[in-house]
Parts: sequence; structure tokens; C-alpha cells
Amino acid sequence: MEDVWLPLDALDPLAKRLLVEAIALAIGHDGRITVAESELLRTVCGVLHCPLPPMLAQA
Repeated sequence: MEDVWLPLDALDPLAKRLLVEAIALAIGHDGRITVAESELLRTVCGVLHCPLPPMLAQA
């Protein structure tokens, strides 16, 4: 995974937003978000220097 963080962080802001939205949709597809799923998304957002989607920003 370490090999992908730098190229992903180099994406433009719109591409980062789309990536984060896609991950959020994937983890929420069953109507539930586990602690592990939310922590994974928080980690991705932190590494990519982008905000959490609204669904997790308040959690």
C-alpha cells in the first residue's frame, strides 16, 4: 500500500474527492459503517489531505 499513497496524494482535488466518495459508497453499501471501515476512510482522507465526507465528519 505504501507505493500507492504518493501517486494518490498527487491527484488533483476533484479526483481525490471522487476517490473518497467512491470509498464512502463502498463502505456504506449495506447501510452500516463499522468502526474498522470508518477508521480506514479516516486514514485515507488523512493521507490524501482531504476532508472526511459529511457522513463521517460528525461521527
